[in-house]
Amino acid sequence: MLFTKLDGDNWSARAARAGFPILVEYVREGNRNITYGQWDAEIVKRGLGKHVFLTQYGRPAGMIGDACAQYAENAGIAVPPINLMVVNKSNNLPGHGANYYIQQFCRTKIGRKVDADKLTAGQKRAIIDQAQDEILAFRDWEKVLKAYGLAESEAGKVIASGIKTKRRHPDPDGWHRGPESEAHKALKQRIIDNPRLVGLKRDSEGELEQRLWSGDRLDVYFAGADLAVEVKAVEAGFDELHRGIFQCVKYKAVLRAQKIHDRQVPVGDSVLAIGGHLPSALREVAALFDVAVFENLMP
Repeated sequence: MLFTKLDGDNWSARAARAGFPILVEYVREGNRNITYGQWDAEIVKRGLGKHVFLTQYGRPAGMIGDACAQYAENAGIAVPPINLMVVNKSNNLPGHGANYYIQQFCRTKIGRKVDADKLTAGQKRAIIDQAQDEILAFRDWEKVLKAYGLAESEAGKVIASGIKTKRRHPDPDGWHRGPESEAHKALKQRIIDNPRLVGLKRDSEGELEQRLWSGDRLDVYFAGADLAVEVKAVEAGFDELHRGIFQCVKYKAVLRAQKIHDRQVPVGDSVLAIGGHLPSALREVAALFDVAVFENLMP
């Protein structure tokens, strides 16, 4: 098997070979993305190149995407296009040159052709989010690097070894059980009456207890935005709020799976709306899984 997509002595090939291990390192750290500016700074900081105009990184990113596709074809496995984690700081989206890889990802993931030039920013962001989920979940990046004669960075090896601060696990005994509290009912209705509390337009129409195909029921659902809202009352403690973040992870995945099932762009999302304040330790967890949190919502 020949892996040649990163061969060459031009600047783009050298930058791709220098930059690929850095992307893998960022994935190891649990990062969903890296901006073109951060990528450039990392390459320079490590003595692997000099600063260039950020627009020039489109070509190395594309070469890395091609390398992922070549490895997938030769190894007979699905490899997500890791170049889709490189984004513009201004809009959190890859540059226009990534449209080809977005289209290829959609062809593989939802089974139909998508014209990336005609996607709205929201639709494109949802696709990128789905791709980044798969980039984070992929476990064979080291094998892909080795196929192209590259080594994982030393920082990435430390991260992979498990040397990191342990996060607090939830205690199921701290989860809410029993009948729904009046405070929870009131907060759900307040969100229905005031969609702007969760970042939507004032006239957005919501409904209570919408059922997903997984059998789960959503506290609040806004069909126009395909947005699930997991609600936690003001009395919810650390363990119940921790659970809420993971409920959001699940609901977003199911909403998007329903769209993929129907060969539609997977734009579904889920947010956490809480009556009180989110502990700082849980802000890190919410950010890790890209869960937006709206807090202090009780009047």
